[in-house]
Amino acid sequence: MKVKINQNDLNKAINIVQKAVSVRTPLPILSGILIEAKNNELILTATDLDLGIKTYSPCEIEEEGSIVVQARLIGDFVRKLPSNSYVFIETKNNNNMEIKCMNSEINILGNSADEYPDSTFNHEGQSFRIKSEVLKNLIKHTYFAAALENIKPIFTGCLLEIKNKVCTLVALDGYRMAVKRESIDYDGEISIVVPAKTLFEIYRIIEEDQGETQIVASESHISFKVDNTIIMSNLLEGKFIDYEGIIKDNYVSVVKVNKEEIRDSIERASLLAREDKNNLIILDIKDFSMKIYSASEYGNVEENVYIDKEGEDIKIGFNSKYLMDYLKVTDSEMISLNLIGKNNPCFIKEEKEENKDNYIYMVLPVRIS
Repeated sequence: MKVKINQNDLNKAINIVQKAVSVRTPLPILSGILIEAKNNELILTATDLDLGIKTYSPCEIEEEGSIVVQARLIGDFVRKLPSNSYVFIETKNNNNMEIKCMNSEINILGNSADEYPDSTFNHEGQSFRIKSEVLKNLIKHTYFAAALENIKPIFTGCLLEIKNKVCTLVALDGYRMAVKRESIDYDGEISIVVPAKTLFEIYRIIEEDQGETQIVASESHISFKVDNTIIMSNLLEGKFIDYEGIIKDNYVSVVKVNKEEIRDSIERASLLAREDKNNLIILDIKDFSMKIYSASEYGNVEENVYIDKEGEDIKIGFNSKYLMDYLKVTDSEMISLNLIGKNNPCFIKEEKEENKDNYIYMVLPVRIS
């Protein structure tokens, strides 16, 4: 292999595929990146056998070839090279790779590309396109509500459901649930569970105004083609919970409040809430005011926020982190807290002109004495 490539292009490609490099693995080769030079493109691939990423970058090729190199080493070196300079890569005997750039040179001992797991990035399944901005929006509003680890692995994923030209993404972890809906131009029906980790990497890869993402979904795998990058992932097996059965509307109190005011107040109140294992803050809702307070052995905080309320007065406790996670991503200026009772789930919705049910966030309360 003998190639010339722009440092910016190479650094961007390495950063993209590094997200799939296996950190702890019984197969040492999975801590490397497969680098292939052919058809005037440098192709970088990484996989942890659950998630795989392949990206293509234009380059000048004098001699085609392939090699596997340690991801962290090449990543750190290339990142520290001068921006927009040209990088010259050449493979030598015994899987040695030489990288030169201006006054810098490094030699890395690699592995034969033949040893790298053969994972195809072309698979059969239902194929559709979605605006990348829409996909990013779906992920942004939901992925954080998935479980990081759970007795039921299914809850570490997000349900991706398409029917009647509406794409719904659902995440839950047993304490809260996020449901986001967007209209798409696809007539088919799909119901699969995608690992939240995969969706988060997609979210990071999609750039502004990136057009469309092509998605291919089968019973066991899903792939996303974003510009010149393909992300392939295993799906999670099992039946997702009936999320629609969780959503209720028998509210005893509906509270409309300015998003920024309640977010800033909860952020201040949560400074003391962190001392409590439940990050407990209490909302005391009466008439046109909501008192937000928390206390610990170090002191107490009290905030007052103006509200518009319909229904009963109510005093209810929440984990402040779960509320803040929602308030950081919602785009609406006004939100509504739809309360069923002090020991029942709260359903938070955006107060927008369009359909309020396009984004529903449910959070369970913390029992207060």
